[in-house]
Amino acid sequence: MIQRIQTIYLLIVTILGALLCFYPMAEVFFSNGEELRLAMGSTIPYSALIIIMPILSFATIFLYKKRILQMRLCSFNIVLNVLTILFSGLCIYIAYEQDSRLVMLWPSVIMPINIILLYLAARAIGKDEALVRSLDRLR
Repeated sequence: MIQRIQTIYLLIVTILGALLCFYPMAEVFFSNGEELRLAMGSTIPYSALIIIMPILSFATIFLYKKRILQMRLCSFNIVLNVLTILFSGLCIYIAYEQDSRLVMLWPSVIMPINIILLYLAARAIGKDEALVRSLDRLR
């Protein structure tokens, strides 16, 4: 159902989430010349979160007949995005040393954008559910 605005929101979230699979979120350059990238494959929990988020948002698109489940999956995806932000911050905090240099790259803004879009999608799904329930009362 591409004509619903929440479908557009979820599709954008899927595309942005897929971009995280290909680009690193941050780099830490150490004083001895080594570098650490927070990217797909750097740690198993980070990689699992990055893979699950776009798949979940893409699967949510096709549950348009089950609006309550769609809203719950959007809320769960918001929680996954927040967990990814916290885990990324924890990894960077652990790796960061006194004389190292941290570079946040452009994919670091994808997570907050995803959270906003998922909230808008959940809100639009809620409006659809309220409309359907109001029409059921009229029958």
